[in-house]
Amino acid sequence: MMWRVVLVLAIVMSTSVRAAEPAASIRVVFNTAPNPPITYGDGTFIDPDKPSLIVEMLRMVGERTGIVFEFQRVPWQRGLYMIEHGQADAIFASSFTPDRLRYGAYPMKDGEVDARRMIYLLNYTLFVRRGAGVKWNGSQISGLQRPVGVTQDFAIARDLKAMGVPLEPEANTVSNLRKLALGRIDAYAEIESLAEAAIKASPAEFGDIVRLQPPLRSRPYYLMFSKRFAASHPDVAERVWNAIPEVTTSAEYRALATGKYAQ
Repeated sequence: MMWRVVLVLAIVMSTSVRAAEPAASIRVVFNTAPNPPITYGDGTFIDPDKPSLIVEMLRMVGERTGIVFEFQRVPWQRGLYMIEHGQADAIFASSFTPDRLRYGAYPMKDGEVDARRMIYLLNYTLFVRRGAGVKWNGSQISGLQRPVGVTQDFAIARDLKAMGVPLEPEANTVSNLRKLALGRIDAYAEIESLAEAAIKASPAEFGDIVRLQPPLRSRPYYLMFSKRFAASHPDVAERVWNAIPEVTTSAEYRALATGKYAQ
């Protein structure tokens, strides 16, 4: 009888300890540049009333999984550095590139990135000066006399390089748009919503910059975990990735995307 009592007490105590454990916490970083609906406003401030569609989506994921997300805005290159060196647990929004696998982990299935568990689909678009003569027919860029600007470490650079397009990387969106407006580059390949937000914010400076259609690429974007976090907490990473499509197909999320965060 005594060993039965001890066993029952051990079960009760272990259950109580598990119940008392705090919820898992994940440190998430995202870009300081505005990219509606993914990010709003410049700098490190996170608007409590309209933080971003993805922040609110991850909070919904947290409600389903019992995980607490802590958010911090940093410049994109800084965010990748933090992921690589374990100073943050995850970053959004990151498209899949093979070179990022050296320090980041994506949701995978059968050896391929699992697009079903993406957080958002974004278009990369080519921006040019009005009347400059640069054209994009969906497969080839023509009329270039100078390089195409790209933001450093953004995935579109890899695609354009494979097409043989001359590139000139720059640190951020505004710097690229200024070079384009001044004629130092002939075009700028950027996430459409990110560039348009910067153009809208400075119409006097960038009012002669227009986008070409169709988009250069449509790419799925993911919550990328650091390799360190994914290796030490693989079950947590999978719980989060698995909950993302549950949230993004929910009526609550669709109401946010088509209402508060409608473009």
